[in-house]
Amino acid sequence: MNKYKKNTHFLIILFLFFCNTSLLFAQYTDKWISLKYEFVRHKPNNFYFSKMVDERKDKVKVGFVYGENQTQKTLKLNGGTFKSLQNHFSKLFIKDSSNYPIIFKIEELSIDENQVNSKITGKCKIKVTYSFQRDTSEIKLTDFQTAITFNRTQGDYNNYETLLSKVIEKSVIYFDGWMKENYDKNPKLIKSLKLVLNPDYQIESPEKGDTIFWSPNRKMSWADFTGTMPKFTKYSAQIFTNFEYFAPLKLEKGVLNIELQMKAYMLKSGSWTSSSGLSGYSIAHEQVHFDITKIVVERFKQKAYQILTVDNYDSELQLLFIEMYREINRLQKEYDDESNHSINVLGQHKWQQFVDEELRKNR
Repeated sequence: MNKYKKNTHFLIILFLFFCNTSLLFAQYTDKWISLKYEFVRHKPNNFYFSKMVDERKDKVKVGFVYGENQTQKTLKLNGGTFKSLQNHFSKLFIKDSSNYPIIFKIEELSIDENQVNSKITGKCKIKVTYSFQRDTSEIKLTDFQTAITFNRTQGDYNNYETLLSKVIEKSVIYFDGWMKENYDKNPKLIKSLKLVLNPDYQIESPEKGDTIFWSPNRKMSWADFTGTMPKFTKYSAQIFTNFEYFAPLKLEKGVLNIELQMKAYMLKSGSWTSSSGLSGYSIAHEQVHFDITKIVVERFKQKAYQILTVDNYDSELQLLFIEMYREINRLQKEYDDESNHSINVLGQHKWQQFVDEELRKNR
């Protein structure tokens, strides 16, 4: 009799174990859903999706919800989240080389519910980052996040697809508006550079107030040297020359046009002479100083073509300016040393030939 009692107890325990196990498994069934509709209702503003990245820690489920009999279910998208969204975005994945290839990064996409008494509250959330691949750099453009809260009664619920579609639609409508607002304005949207060389400033009308701009049609005279001669100097004349650059920018269809314009000039008030009756040979020496400034300006232009990159164009232009400033100081000193400030006739002749040849190259 004891033997049968023991067996009966064992069977009861085993039965209870399997019942509890069945209930346990029943509590964590999956609920599969599909996104209901294609939300792209108009042509996007100058972009298409080239890539989608799911950066969520859990890339399988979308969240936890409640079904019949208060059963908690794992919410999943048919075919997986990645494939389901790609299908949903199908029209936006059509490549157009004239538009921006946008990377759509999902940082959060979820629906979670809480049950309090007989009511269920839920929240559908999305967080997305938008960027695009510029050469080897990925440029972050903007991000977006939003949420929809909802309340419902107990029981099975079939509106999750619509909720997800709505938050996804909001994210793309936001980015579409961002592109419309920033297109041809935001430096983040630069795809490439184009250097446009404008004629040197005032080259056709070289005289302006105290300034004379270098021009092949305007040679200097001693009347241009209006500055005050220093009290203590061993030289009979000195010219003040300099150069500057302007680089106004214009973004057009992803191409940043840099309209480079150079200034090569001398200042009358910064240049002086001991006598207006000095020889033509002496004024030719000062003209070579001015011509050297123009030569360095031309070297600046050529180097600007070579080193400009999208990510660092501004700093590279500034570094080039510093480099060319050192170059002009080096050449001016070398010229004065070799010509001995025009006293060495052979040295003067050598540099005159040098500047003539350099200027001919750039006509």
